[in-house]
Amino acid sequence: MRFRTSDDRFSAKPALALGAILLLFASTTQVVHAQVVEDGSDAAIGKAAAATVLDLVGRRFGALDPKVTALRRAEGSWICGSVNVKNPDGLYLGERGFVVDLSEAFFGRVPDGPELLSPRASGFEAMERIRQLYFRMCLD
Repeated sequence: MRFRTSDDRFSAKPALALGAILLLFASTTQVVHAQVVEDGSDAAIGKAAAATVLDLVGRRFGALDPKVTALRRAEGSWICGSVNVKNPDGLYLGERGFVVDLSEAFFGRVPDGPELLSPRASGFEAMERIRQLYFRMCLD
């Protein structure tokens, strides 16, 4: 068995280079914040339902740092809520309603007015369905 001595040609340069690379990678990697319900309304729907809602929101808007609020139960397995996401400039756009069907793992955010201007636009029927679901189940 042989131990290294100061005479050996061991260099710390590769270890330092690896450390620098790891530090650089860590500083440029986007930090993903744990998704939470901002206003505590998740208590009204239960932990399991809230986890499903946050998962569905995260799949759709995870990179946009979504803020979820106003969760409440609707008919059957449906949940209503609001979500606020960031635009490319990092500014929040404002809350928009959404519906979730827990039994189907369906998520739909209420479309913005301009998205519904043309009935011939791609995806119009799906957006209109989400809007109607939200208005029927979530507005008092």
